[in-house]
Amino acid sequence: MYLERIEIVGFRGINRLSLMLNDNVVLIGENAWGKSSLLDTLTLLFSPGTDLYHFKPDDFHYPLGDEASRQNHLHIVLTFYAREIDSPEMPRFHHLRPLWVKGNNGLSRIIYRLEGEVQADGNVSTSRSFLNEAGHALELKNVDELAREIVRLHPVLRLRDARFGRRFRQGGILPDQENDQLTQQLTKLSEELECNPQKLSNKDLKQGLQAIHALLKHYFIALDAKENSDAVRYKNGRYRQNSELWQSLNYLNQLISEPESRNMRMILLGVFSTLIQAQGTEHLDTRAVPLLLIEDPESRLHPIMLSAAWGLLNNLPLQKITTTNSGDLLSLVPLESVYRLVRQSNRIAAFRIDAGELNIQERRRISFHIRLNRASSLFARSWLLVEGETEVWLLTELARQCGYHFETEGIKVIEFAQSGLRPLLKYASRMGIEWHALVDGDDAGKKYAETVRLFINGSEDTERDRLTQLPALDMENFMFKEGFSDVYYDAAGLPTNVHMPMRRIIGKAIQHSSKPDLAIEVAEKAGQLGIESIPPLLKKMFSRILWLARGRASR
Repeated sequence: MYLERIEIVGFRGINRLSLMLNDNVVLIGENAWGKSSLLDTLTLLFSPGTDLYHFKPDDFHYPLGDEASRQNHLHIVLTFYAREIDSPEMPRFHHLRPLWVKGNNGLSRIIYRLEGEVQADGNVSTSRSFLNEAGHALELKNVDELAREIVRLHPVLRLRDARFGRRFRQGGILPDQENDQLTQQLTKLSEELECNPQKLSNKDLKQGLQAIHALLKHYFIALDAKENSDAVRYKNGRYRQNSELWQSLNYLNQLISEPESRNMRMILLGVFSTLIQAQGTEHLDTRAVPLLLIEDPESRLHPIMLSAAWGLLNNLPLQKITTTNSGDLLSLVPLESVYRLVRQSNRIAAFRIDAGELNIQERRRISFHIRLNRASSLFARSWLLVEGETEVWLLTELARQCGYHFETEGIKVIEFAQSGLRPLLKYASRMGIEWHALVDGDDAGKKYAETVRLFINGSEDTERDRLTQLPALDMENFMFKEGFSDVYYDAAGLPTNVHMPMRRIIGKAIQHSSKPDLAIEVAEKAGQLGIESIPPLLKKMFSRILWLARGRASR
């Protein structure tokens, strides 16, 4: 079974959150938008080897900056989903049989609810129950024992950078002589890999296994960590600086990812469990299938190493929830795995693209244009969509001269000519990213404008909020008319008193220079003339996109 859904009301930094999960979830969102509170929820409730968690006064939510308004009630509902129709009959789920609720599709679920209440005397009560399909508590005598069974079979392992470990435990790092269990697991993995000698040399195999060891033993750790030894730091540095070792890990990832490599991946999971246990975590039940929480894995890895590390983690046959602030990591993740958390006034909203929401062509365009080439734009609050790359630099600089710093406001300028406008509008809207489109006044621009109008038709959006159309053929013609004609005359090598159609002057300027160079010269000219020289139409657009970014970020 796997965790299908989590609903949280009033726990720590989360006032309200409802999240559907898949096997590989990557969470993004700004600070204080609920990522850590979500991981804390799962860690506290499902950490192996600990007794059932009891809520504390600090667990109750209060609005930012208003601790006096701390809530007195919280509840958390977790839904576990059976992967197969006959899963509830499996021996490993024998003790959980009274909990299964069968759905219309024949698959069963377990619905686990926890509630916390602050009593009049200040004490906190914690109650647990399992629910039926109508949301009513099942009549059970041994709820706590059943809850412990859930934790035993579905524990949470939380991996984080060793530098941020809060509690230190002496002797947590394995000695140079590996224990027998680890040696046996590595030997099994070696034997499986040696079945394909033509694909992996002995040197590659050895170095790949060393990289697995280094990554899991010295970088990713579960909750408890220590890194105060010069010897440990030296060993970490030695592993990270060995580029051949990390290249070998890539080879190992590719081999383990092959369809027929299920046994190898299971053995790799055994290695992983052994290393985690060697770090001081309680022993995991042999039938346990952990949920892996991976917290900001990019914090100390070079992008090349991050790619290799992510490949390794993807090969673990576990459900995973990862938080990240790395565009490099997002470029490695399928579109359907990215979840954006956005704090709104009454809840934390979770945005994602479901499988099938984008057609094949849209998915291909978004994957190339956004995920592969502009993955960092997924962290933006708002997109300013423009037709060409020239506008990207020009508008960013003109906005800065107006006092609007797009980077710090979470605004990303993205050109759409290569991908098409509609796929970007659809994707941004589904991912909770605000947007505004700037289009030219030529025939192509008119078609883009109509695309925007059709897209917002029937919604609460107004054209003013979503669309700016230039009253000129393109940006060059617009800026020429708006007082920057000298720039184009100079670039064309023509005197300002020459009689020539504007389009020919601009064409000669582009031939002698280039559109990007002309954009830079226009921006520099605007800087010399002052903010009054910037066209009012652009100032209004800057104000509108800023309102979208700020309004939605604080709503």
